[in-house]
Amino acid sequence: MPAGAVVVVSPWLLHRHKKLWDNPSAFMPQRFLPGARENIERFAYLPFGAGPRVCIGASFAMQEAMIVLASVLRNVRFSPAHAHEPRPLLRITLRPDDRIPLRVYPV
Repeated sequence: MPAGAVVVVSPWLLHRHKKLWDNPSAFMPQRFLPGARENIERFAYLPFGAGPRVCIGASFAMQEAMIVLASVLRNVRFSPAHAHEPRPLLRITLRPDDRIPLRVYPV
């Protein structure tokens, strides 16, 4: 690269790269379970960036997400309200393109 070149790393593209992931467009959270996550290349998954500009809140965000999820799932379960399939929309962060209608059931 020439000096002064602008380089953009797109997590959206990186997280869906066919050379890094089997079935990269599929929602497969089991990829990150113990035993499987050790096989993920170091810079293949960058949800909070990397290097000197990594998100300073990454640790807190992950801990907070686990606590909230555990608290909610202790009391309720969710199921789709209808056959709506969410489509990803990339803005500053990745989000669904529309609301995700869910039914909530007590445990």
